[in-house]
Amino acid sequence: MALRLENWALPAAIAVWTLSAAANAATPQTQRNEATLVATPHDVSVGKLVQSPGGEIIGTVGDLVPNASTGEPEYVLIVTSSGTAALPFWAVSHLLRDAHFVLSPAELASAPRVGAGRDRSDAGWKREADRYWQAYR
Repeated sequence: MALRLENWALPAAIAVWTLSAAANAATPQTQRNEATLVATPHDVSVGKLVQSPGGEIIGTVGDLVPNASTGEPEYVLIVTSSGTAALPFWAVSHLLRDAHFVLSPAELASAPRVGAGRDRSDAGWKREADRYWQAYR
């Protein structure tokens, strides 16, 4: 009798796991702004798309500016049709959705710019970017 119960228990456990996995797969996973989610350097790479909430491509990640002492990304430079905007890396978690960033075009257009000739170690543009994106801290 115990042999038959064990034979029954394993298929039942597999069936429960399969149903659970199917339910999770059917749940949309578009939100990445959960409080426990922290972006890692692997989440952001040059060429990653920046889209509007409607799905229009409004820019791409042009470069990552590393922290001078740790080497970890400190700022993400987003290339748009109107220039290059700086985004602090700490704001990334709030803006990642699936495989791209989602930002309103107006918000990105108003973001502080980093000119081609501007020194990447310059604290001025970093302060401007930190101040502008403060709501995402």
